[in-house]
Amino acid sequence: MEISSRTIFREISSINNALKEKQVKISVKNSALVYSGSEEEKEHLKQILGNVPKRLLLTPKQRILFITAQLLLADEPYKSAFFSYQLSVAEGTISLYMDSVEQWLKEKNLFLLRKRRYGIHIEGSEWNKRNALVALIYEYKPVEELLSYIYETEKEPVLHLFFRLLFGNRILDISKEMVQLIPEQTIDDVPYLTLLFHTMISVKKTLAKNPISLPDEFIQEALSANRFHFGEKLRQFLLQHDIPAVESEIAYISIHLPANCLYGTERNFTDLDVSVHELAEEVLYEIQRKMRVDLSGDAQLISGLVHYFSHAIYRTNMGIQVKNSLLNQVMEHYKALFKTVESACKLVFSKYNICLSKDEIAFITMDIGAALETKEEQKKKIAIQIICPNGLFASRILLNKIHGLVRDIDSVDIASMKDWKDSGGKKYDLILSTVDMGREGKQNRILVVSPFLSEDDVSRINNRVAMIRKRAGYRIGKSLPPPPKDGAGVDESGSIHRMIEHLWLETIPAEAFENIIGRISSGLCERDAAEDCGKIKSLILKREKIGSIVIPGTRVSLLHIRSDLVHAPYIGIYRLDGEIQMEGVGFVQVPVDTFLLMLARSNESPVVLEKMGKISISLIENKNFTKQLRTSGLNELRAVFQNLLEEIAEER
Repeated sequence: MEISSRTIFREISSINNALKEKQVKISVKNSALVYSGSEEEKEHLKQILGNVPKRLLLTPKQRILFITAQLLLADEPYKSAFFSYQLSVAEGTISLYMDSVEQWLKEKNLFLLRKRRYGIHIEGSEWNKRNALVALIYEYKPVEELLSYIYETEKEPVLHLFFRLLFGNRILDISKEMVQLIPEQTIDDVPYLTLLFHTMISVKKTLAKNPISLPDEFIQEALSANRFHFGEKLRQFLLQHDIPAVESEIAYISIHLPANCLYGTERNFTDLDVSVHELAEEVLYEIQRKMRVDLSGDAQLISGLVHYFSHAIYRTNMGIQVKNSLLNQVMEHYKALFKTVESACKLVFSKYNICLSKDEIAFITMDIGAALETKEEQKKKIAIQIICPNGLFASRILLNKIHGLVRDIDSVDIASMKDWKDSGGKKYDLILSTVDMGREGKQNRILVVSPFLSEDDVSRINNRVAMIRKRAGYRIGKSLPPPPKDGAGVDESGSIHRMIEHLWLETIPAEAFENIIGRISSGLCERDAAEDCGKIKSLILKREKIGSIVIPGTRVSLLHIRSDLVHAPYIGIYRLDGEIQMEGVGFVQVPVDTFLLMLARSNESPVVLEKMGKISISLIENKNFTKQLRTSGLNELRAVFQNLLEEIAEER
């Protein structure tokens, strides 16, 4: 109930006073509340109390979420009196709740409209409303409780109330059947939950004759992006159950299929002369630089990141949410690494106006964390050489004992004294000899032991192994980052200085987006900032088709590409003589009057890319920066970028 134990004990005291005459009492035994009284009196009290309405069991936070969920699903405004009656709380309390609802919705790009006589209504795109509702369900109860309720392994009255009032039993049952159209082996618990929730919302909206409206191009893309013709199976299912088979809703459910049911999710991004593989390398470069580790040679990790980033980019551009039930544990267990990965992903992906959620960051952190731990264990593996002049049997005895004593051995080799003198045992961390090796045996790597290993031998071996592993762990933490790629590190300070010195500011007509990009591209070629203006224009337009390039709530749009057609790093600010409407997050049209263009070469210096990433992050996190882009003069803007890049240099 989200109240203190002291409050509980006060309530118990009041209950006991009220029931004193009936010789009934609630007492505490072994930290548990226990009823004391006759069975007859217990049954009598049950009849008096009746069935307690489940809505009275909601905590204040759950009430707020429950109200928000109903508003997100509503097609018409609600009156505050309705919620007051429904939850048995005063209208003044509902008004206070609305302040929390309004703040929560702002973070989801939605707005709460409250008008006297009109009621309460949420303004924003249907796409964003649905995403917000799924996020809300995950806030309402922990994942394990949601799974227990959905799988019907536990009866949870609060969850039953929530789903019954929002969706009803029929929608829940039909949605479960629809999700079962996917082969069982292809879906895990949390992706199953997410897909089920989106399916329930879709079915409810379809039955209410208020389906989602999506662009035709998007519908075709969504319907083609799965492996086993899910859309057709879903269409037939809906018709069999007398539910309208609306194409937009079939597409909506299809794009929320688990990642392993989709295919070709990288194909859109490859048109930009920068591959997902290069983006993965950029992220690793930043992590290596900050964590002082070298992961550049881990082909398995890079391959895994490329695969994950492909799906993450697809999900982010499509507005598909992912839920990581281990988020809090990952943030705690990998505290420093999580912050580093989050910072690296911001730097790399913000240039393309792609913001990965904390849930996505947690999955990436888990992958990199596992690779670091594997690398550390590999570094700590020990190569041992056994020198035993007493024959093969004595050597075998010692060999077997060493395998049982020392874990994570890289190799154990047997050698004669002659072999050791010829090679010096240089490739081994530890050398165990059954005989005194004279002056040369004074090396720290050599221990003289019995083939049968006495207690003292075991103790000395364990101590020496611990020292070797400690040194290996130290080397991991202090290793230098890998050298930059070809072309990196060449005249970095000069490139950055010229980027600021040649900062471009121009006002251009507010015309069709394609014409605007054509005008910008032509100007770049005229000033010799790039070549082949037609190709540059094509690259920018392709980027716009992949996903929204508008920074929410700023009237600023970010244009960024990397290409060999670019002669040097470039920053340009283009203001419109008026404004145009562009597609924002959630398939809504939003006004734009300023473009920030950043160009980089395909093999650009990691340092330059990092600085461009910081500029992109400022677009999202610094409202004053976007205001300056829209209003400040050229000299002032040069100073702004100079200060911003100097801050970055200090951070390094």
